[in-house]
Amino acid sequence: MKKILTLVILNINIVLYANEPLYTDAKLVIQMIEKRDVIFIGAEKMKKIVRGSQVINTSALFSSSILGEMSCTPLYSCPLEVKKQLSELGVKRDDFLVLYDDSYGVYASTLYTILESLGHPKMTILNGGAEAISKIDPNQKLYDKYMQEISNLTKKDKSLLEGIKKKLDILKPHLLVQKNSLVSIKSDENDSYQLGKDNITFLLSTNDLKEIVNQVRIGDKNITIVDTCPMVDIVGNKYGSYEAGVVPFSWKKVIDIENNSIKSKEKLNTIFSFFPKEKEYVLYCMENSNKALFMMTVMRQLGYKQVKAFTGNWSVWTGGKDEQ
Repeated sequence: MKKILTLVILNINIVLYANEPLYTDAKLVIQMIEKRDVIFIGAEKMKKIVRGSQVINTSALFSSSILGEMSCTPLYSCPLEVKKQLSELGVKRDDFLVLYDDSYGVYASTLYTILESLGHPKMTILNGGAEAISKIDPNQKLYDKYMQEISNLTKKDKSLLEGIKKKLDILKPHLLVQKNSLVSIKSDENDSYQLGKDNITFLLSTNDLKEIVNQVRIGDKNITIVDTCPMVDIVGNKYGSYEAGVVPFSWKKVIDIENNSIKSKEKLNTIFSFFPKEKEYVLYCMENSNKALFMMTVMRQLGYKQVKAFTGNWSVWTGGKDEQ
């Protein structure tokens, strides 16, 4: 009797989008794939993407000069640049966006903050990226099983090869994570994306930072300035010291390298246990604001309400903090 290859079809129900968390696990996000008014957006160039995704190179949205000065401060990117890209991809303001990357969520959190600052209302970050979807895709497990069978074939079993390949060909279109060989669909509508009201609640401009530094200098202990990219992250060793009110706290402490994600809520709560939630936190990074924005979204996920990120980099920070 011939064996019949049965595709595993997911029982998909759209989840409620109200009050969505900043980070969402794959087991919930998987229900949204290729659903109406839901768009998956890869926030960097990737070899594999969630099926049906669009891709935005978040790095191309940087609006800073070579010295780190923001042309649209405190917004991370100029609104018209973002509007153009979203319009070309056919994104509408009412679409629910699922953002992800292959970099622990660093670029996805940056894109999240950009879009939030420009008023996009409904978004979440896929914790663990496309790989997290792939790990729980039943068709992917079946596909991997057949691939393993091929690798175990001996010369005597080569006659079985074609049969297994046919099974793989049937499965390929149904995998939820596929090679990034798709061409983004360009919208025929010009300027179809409508910007919302600016929301810069969680962003700091250079002038904002100067005021905060002065507050800390005169003894305001309710504010902690956090360097999310300490010198040890940049050059491999410690260098210099921090003035009062500034603490080094590497973004690397919050990532789960094995799963390409942020750590579990329990582990994160332990890591941030010495950061009282009633205090205010200002985050910055020596290289650029990516890591600061990333850390900010993680802290917001944990319930920190008074946390902001500086949208410049080290050059602007050092210049701003020394000016009187």
